[in-house]
Amino acid sequence: MVGPLQVFQMAGIALGQAYRIEVCGLTKSVPVAGNLHFANLIPYARLRLQPDDVLIVAGFQGLPMPMIRTLRKHPGLFAWIRRAAASGATVCSTCTGAFLLAEAGLLDGAPCVTHWADAADLQLNYPRTNVKKGILFAQAGNVYTSAGVAAGIDLAIHLMSQRHGPQLAFEVARRLVIYLRRSGETEQESVYLQYRNHLDDLVHRAQSLLIEQLDAPPTLGQLAEQAGASPRNLSRRFRQSLGISMGGYLKALRLERSRSLLREEGSKVDDVARACGFTGSRQLRNLYQVHFGHSPRGRKPVGVN
Repeated sequence: MVGPLQVFQMAGIALGQAYRIEVCGLTKSVPVAGNLHFANLIPYARLRLQPDDVLIVAGFQGLPMPMIRTLRKHPGLFAWIRRAAASGATVCSTCTGAFLLAEAGLLDGAPCVTHWADAADLQLNYPRTNVKKGILFAQAGNVYTSAGVAAGIDLAIHLMSQRHGPQLAFEVARRLVIYLRRSGETEQESVYLQYRNHLDDLVHRAQSLLIEQLDAPPTLGQLAEQAGASPRNLSRRFRQSLGISMGGYLKALRLERSRSLLREEGSKVDDVARACGFTGSRQLRNLYQVHFGHSPRGRKPVGVN
């Protein structure tokens, strides 16, 4: 529970507008480990979730099915989870929390994950589920499941990216000093996240400066001065951390931004090229042919069937 909670708390700090976080349960206090307790929990039924809300059902200690059999004495809990999903709220689970979502009927016919040690048990007891292995989290509409404690953090950061964009997701991950990881079945992440899975603060600073100045990117010398390094040291550490040159990274940033801008209604190729720092629309068109095999507007090149 604490991992995703910390992500949402940190996102609120980065956004400058805090998320309202409520921790609820069947009882007012829950023992965690040793003499550590979560206390001051509010009754779950008091919360009526709306489409913008996120419900995260935490996993639990011990074997899942004995716990589920105990929780069946509280059918209102599963009805509450179903209502949350039906309302349009984002409903998630961490680790063995997937068993509660399955019991509530939210995983019928849906791809889902849980802790690897309990995956077979989940599939056996809920045969209508489609339990996946080897991925961090899975999505079925507005229902998400994650594989374990750390994967719950990965899922929360993924939700941040969906809600507020990849740059904020990166900022949250950076503040938490963790690597950004993808689910095995999700599409390739944005270039804003793809090359951020390193811990070199100098390179992160240079990457952020490039993103902020795409329309008129600084020279290597200017970038090095702004980042606080020599050009040679910055180039060496950039390639070492990202596996590509600074020029290659800049090109990837420009192409991604151009694709985003071109999706906007009324956008013009010439204006998009300037906004992305290209020398002109010809350079943008040439790069699209090389990298995507079509023009910026999606038309197939001449001679291609």
